[in-house]
Amino acid sequence: MEYRKFGKADWKISSVSLGALRIEDAAEADGSIAIPDYSEVIKHAIGKGVNYIDLGYPQYFADPEKAAGRVSEALSGGLRESVKTAVNISSRGIASQQALSAKLDGQLKLFGLDKADFCVIGDVNRGTWNSIKSVDIAGWAEKTVASGKAGDIGLKFHDNAHFLKGIIDTFPYWAFLQIELSLLDYTHHPGVGCFKYSDEHDIAVIATDITKAGRLLRNIPGNVLPVMEESRRKMGQEERCIRWTLNFREVSSVLMSARSEMYSIEQTDRYLSYIDGFSPGDVDIWEMLDAAKIRDAYYSNRNYRCTACRCCTPCPEGIDMPRLVELVNDGAMLSDSDIPGFQFNLEKHQDAKCIRCGVCNSQCPKYVPLEEAVNEAFSKYSQYGREDKV
Repeated sequence: MEYRKFGKADWKISSVSLGALRIEDAAEADGSIAIPDYSEVIKHAIGKGVNYIDLGYPQYFADPEKAAGRVSEALSGGLRESVKTAVNISSRGIASQQALSAKLDGQLKLFGLDKADFCVIGDVNRGTWNSIKSVDIAGWAEKTVASGKAGDIGLKFHDNAHFLKGIIDTFPYWAFLQIELSLLDYTHHPGVGCFKYSDEHDIAVIATDITKAGRLLRNIPGNVLPVMEESRRKMGQEERCIRWTLNFREVSSVLMSARSEMYSIEQTDRYLSYIDGFSPGDVDIWEMLDAAKIRDAYYSNRNYRCTACRCCTPCPEGIDMPRLVELVNDGAMLSDSDIPGFQFNLEKHQDAKCIRCGVCNSQCPKYVPLEEAVNEAFSKYSQYGREDKV
């Protein structure tokens, strides 16, 4: 296992880390399906050198206590002390520092912890940032670390890289950024553009969703398969995904899902074998070009060519058009509606209603039919409501 610099910390993180209780776990399950037993995979991964475990969101599940208990059991017998762990709290609906602290306390209680090595503030974008900035998130972070409840604070960010500058300038002491970074995300929310800001302040980057919860490995579109077969560098899609992401020196670790990626001992060993002896820069120009062609083939399957410039916002009814277009495109590119449908309801888009005023269409410089896209999202994803789990 390779260990990489972790920002300002006097500690190195394994280049592969493990995440439990992630969104794909809940999106593919209903109340009748048992919460996955992570024990075997977690124990094996730690034995192989993984030293960072993201504990995830028990609140995604109908029985949060049972979900958290499964992960805690897997870390029993002294394993908890041999790794760093991270708890997650959402930035949605935050109106005070007390609310942030209550969410953190709730997570610690669920996992039976007195403190967390890391606390991840999730769902950060330009909208939620305005809310948590107004309650002095920087002051809260300083007090929380000083109190010992969390060793360090990180952010899970999903928006244009440009908006990171203001976020980092407000509090330059974030321990890390957690971002989605598959080969489809090269320039997308935030893509590699975030490295400029993370480097300036020596902030680590943890990459997630490198296979899009396994969706890049299955149901591969017909126009993408020939591109893969014609690649100069012959390799499976699993290997391509992990090599592409870890090739960036700015990436400290890739967070692999214990449900959709490293879901067995055999699968864990497969992923780790792909990076045996691997170092940033090992991916040559031809492999990068192959990845770009695959990305272009996937992107050609999008329903809407939205660039998320947000000229269409604000909506008179409070609808987040660029996010809804992203969810529709995600379902189309990856032949999957479960995860975007779960996210649609988790983010409470169903609480708004399009009145077909046409304002978004008139303001779009790319002439994307946004009203059509919004109503497609409502039509496709309203059926995925699982409010009892969130």
